[in-house]
Amino acid sequence: MEAKTSKKSWSPKDIEYFKNLILKKREESLKEIKRLEAIAMNDDSIQSNSTLDSTYAYHMADVGTDSQEREKAFLWLSRENKLLSHMINALERIKNNEYGVCIECGELIPKERLEEVPHTQHCVRCKTKNKK
Repeated sequence: MEAKTSKKSWSPKDIEYFKNLILKKREESLKEIKRLEAIAMNDDSIQSNSTLDSTYAYHMADVGTDSQEREKAFLWLSRENKLLSHMINALERIKNNEYGVCIECGELIPKERLEEVPHTQHCVRCKTKNKK
């Protein structure tokens, strides 16, 4: 979808504010990705499966819970990677002077919305219209 052309744009000071906001959220996301990768790739419970038959060190329910936790971590990791991708795209839009303008109506996206969802490309009106 192409953005409607607009002469409207945020001030350089506002753009810098949003850029710093996105960079901060990107850093938080990278930390969360590392944490989730550690959980998802934790093979302690996999190794315990091999000792399960000989030592009964772990109950089968514990092994199942570990497996479920790893699966949840993979799902959250996927979600976090998607969010990181959106933030990287938002930083690209800042570089290209395309940030903060709705790609459908061409209006400036309200500051409150950009503070809550700094990677958004839609104003609330266009976003809710798309969901109907």
